[in-house]
Amino acid sequence: MSYVSGYAMRLVGCLALGAGGLYVFGSILPLPLTSHPIVARKPLLPAIEQDLSSAAPADVAQDGGGDGTASPILAEESAESSATSTLRRKIELLDRGLAWLQQLKDYTVTLQKQEVVNGVLLDEQTISIKCRHNPFSVYLAWHSGFAGREVIYVQGQNSGNMVVHEGGWKSRIPALSLPTDGLLAMRDARYPVTMAGLMGLIEIMRGVHANDLASANYVSCEVDEHRQFDGRPCSMFTTRYQSRIGSPVYRKSITLIDHEWSVPLHSRHFEWLNSGAVLDEEQLDEATLIECYSFTGLNIDCGLTDFDFDRTNPEYQFR
Repeated sequence: MSYVSGYAMRLVGCLALGAGGLYVFGSILPLPLTSHPIVARKPLLPAIEQDLSSAAPADVAQDGGGDGTASPILAEESAESSATSTLRRKIELLDRGLAWLQQLKDYTVTLQKQEVVNGVLLDEQTISIKCRHNPFSVYLAWHSGFAGREVIYVQGQNSGNMVVHEGGWKSRIPALSLPTDGLLAMRDARYPVTMAGLMGLIEIMRGVHANDLASANYVSCEVDEHRQFDGRPCSMFTTRYQSRIGSPVYRKSITLIDHEWSVPLHSRHFEWLNSGAVLDEEQLDEATLIECYSFTGLNIDCGLTDFDFDRTNPEYQFR
């Protein structure tokens, strides 16, 4: 269940990061650096909406001398303080969201994800998720990407393994019991099924940001309070990182956190460009997308039972 460097830092009134798997996503799992060609990448979901009616113009704070000019040193210190404050606020919201989720018995949600695995950007995937928190249990059903695939994992059962049944022509093959972190289980995913769902994503992001604060490897963290996703008001956090040395995996991260629930409904992450190509920011983001996770249609406390995580459930296609 975690960015672009720059020295021209400034305060913004509407400051802007998630969404790190599913198999989805505490501390952050070590991820390898990946390298893949520059390709055009279409958006995972319809464009994020901006609430223009309530958006306020950015206010730029300046500190300067008597001649009215800004002091670069003071401006830089102010920007660094602002970035740290905004990043801490994001972590506080994630903590609040985690506490809210922990009070729930279960939920259902639709996940859309796209990831780079072994250097290759996989096709977009749409997955229905049933999740129960005690014991942690998930049922995943793929509708696109690997259509027909089903996965069940229940903590403390099946020797700690997950059960997988493929779709398509592979549906005739009996279901397999696989270690959750084995090569077969991880061939199409960046994170194990034990990190599936909203709680796993939050734990991964908190781990990334704890490291960010400890190493101060970010150059900016801004928030825009007037965004919407899946028809719900959200705050959009954008974090940019200083260098590959300080942040080996991530160059930039964008996360939309729900105002009411404090959970990340949408998170996009970008890696470093492995070529000398000159690109504008939009092209750069298209070329370096490494993870994208979107959660829609969240329904809470649905009354899920053991049968929802049982391979003999007649609604499932396990063999």
